[in-house]
Amino acid sequence: MHGKDELITMLRHFDLEEIDAKLYIGLLQVGPLSVGNLAAKLEVERGKAYRSLEKMRSLGLITTTLSNPIICKPVQPVDALTNIIQRKENEFITMQKLAGKLVEDLKEITRKHAPVNTTSVSVIQGRHNIYSKIGKLIQESESTIYIVTTDRDLLRMYHTSIPEKIKICKQNGGEVRVVTDSDDPNTLSIIGKLGASEIRIGKLPSKSRMVVENGKHLIMSGGINETMDMNDDNDSVLDSNSLEMVENMYSLCEHLWKRSKTVEPMKKIMK
Repeated sequence: MHGKDELITMLRHFDLEEIDAKLYIGLLQVGPLSVGNLAAKLEVERGKAYRSLEKMRSLGLITTTLSNPIICKPVQPVDALTNIIQRKENEFITMQKLAGKLVEDLKEITRKHAPVNTTSVSVIQGRHNIYSKIGKLIQESESTIYIVTTDRDLLRMYHTSIPEKIKICKQNGGEVRVVTDSDDPNTLSIIGKLGASEIRIGKLPSKSRMVVENGKHLIMSGGINETMDMNDDNDSVLDSNSLEMVENMYSLCEHLWKRSKTVEPMKKIMK
């Protein structure tokens, strides 16, 4: 069972700020309450509690009575989270339908210029942005990609679209090789579900991540905060197509790969 702090972190994926999650969990634990009593019990400023509860009512996480004082009642988690998921699905469908026409309209106003192949280096901030970039690199690749990172980073990747991107990469003839630092069977069973071509266990040079596509692209970071918070905006990576940087990091990944081993339980997981 997850602790309260971890539940609050997980609820952030459903558009709930810390105060929202705290109040929702509080209502689930103690049952229906007036705004004033709930705010006092959880030591939350009444004005903030009113704004938070109004937000959660619009999201479908709570219901309120017409009585005086107003009583707040939590919607059961399975229904509450389903309400949010359905809203996000509708938003996604809307974006998909608008994207085609919008792309054409934006192309019309884009200044025409000759394409120039130049080396680029940029910094990407925030975990959602980082994993989206990694997923895009994997999906579009038809060659070998190394993912060298910690077990916690791989566990976070499992909760994104990256497993599906790895599947597409393999269907296109690419290969995804993973090197990580954990030999815990429970952790490896989840990492195995990423669907990588092969996973090896070895000693990492540091608590960092490297994602390198042979001869093309590199995504790498320094130290990683090992929390499971997907909304960590302090996480950042260097993104580059510099041939020199790519070749150097790819050689390092190959070296780590050769020094690592595929443990017996992993062979069974990968089948």
